[in-house]
Amino acid sequence: MNKKKVLILYGTRYGSTEGISERIASILGENEFDVLVVDLKKPPANDEYLSFDNYAGILIGTSIKIGQWTKHVKNFITKKKDALNSFKGKLGFFVSSGYAAVPEHYEKVKVEYTKDALNKLGVEKVDLFDAFGGLMDLSKTSRMSWLDKKILVMVGKQTGLETDSTKEITDLRDWIQIENFAKEFLQLL
Repeated sequence: MNKKKVLILYGTRYGSTEGISERIASILGENEFDVLVVDLKKPPANDEYLSFDNYAGILIGTSIKIGQWTKHVKNFITKKKDALNSFKGKLGFFVSSGYAAVPEHYEKVKVEYTKDALNKLGVEKVDLFDAFGGLMDLSKTSRMSWLDKKILVMVGKQTGLETDSTKEITDLRDWIQIENFAKEFLQLL
């Protein structure tokens, strides 16, 4: 018997969305799904992964920085919106954002940066969507620029996010929430 296939596409800046994608892929794999994970910044040279009819489900994830998705995810969705709208399987979408870790901002981030943003790009079909916290790396070895760190500290103070520069990384992702999202997607398949 052939395993059902799931395609996970993501865009990441500092690794948070990549980690979420890998965890979701692991859960799907443990449940007998064949999962292909693709970083849209460096997709495979072979376009075979774009044959959406081969998949029971597609999940797309992106990080959020200053209210914006990664350009690779935005460009992909803009180019593939017709194929996504006509996709017969289940489509899920998630974002990784520091704001999603703040309870009073969670619902706004969940709807505005997922379903509403997809609709603005012409994608009308989304079966499941969510928003997860991200990674805050203020260390000297961080991939974040000096200015990004300053902005993050300022926003952190305004929203109550932990911005401790003595910590290597502050992980704001709720792994139980992420696992529940993966399991909910499984139920749709």
